[in-house]
Amino acid sequence: MKAFHGRLTSLHSGIETAVTVSLDDEWIRIWTGTKRIGAYSIASTSCERVTAFRFNLDLDGTTHTFVPQHPNEFAEAIGAVVDLRPTSRFGLGERVRAAKAELAAARARQDSEGAAPGEA
Repeated sequence: MKAFHGRLTSLHSGIETAVTVSLDDEWIRIWTGTKRIGAYSIASTSCERVTAFRFNLDLDGTTHTFVPQHPNEFAEAIGAVVDLRPTSRFGLGERVRAAKAELAAARARQDSEGAAPGEA
């Protein structure tokens, strides 16, 4: 079981609460201090990454925004993905492609510099 500390806001009421979200293979459990707010089957919930730091959790038909202290670890644990399409809201797709092109160009330069004289 993995636990993530953060802030949970109900989109219905707007109330923000410090919580711990615990994840295992079958359940999402939400706690505030020692009081359990609820337990939800992972199969019946959904999670959408709305920014780099915020996630919308649909728990039994009610949407809550969760801002974990460690968003990347939470995203990996819950299975949220980052959209890498060119039109993604994070704009990461183009940055990933540019970084790959830059790396390929650097490798090509390194290969040509390491070639014997007259080969490059």
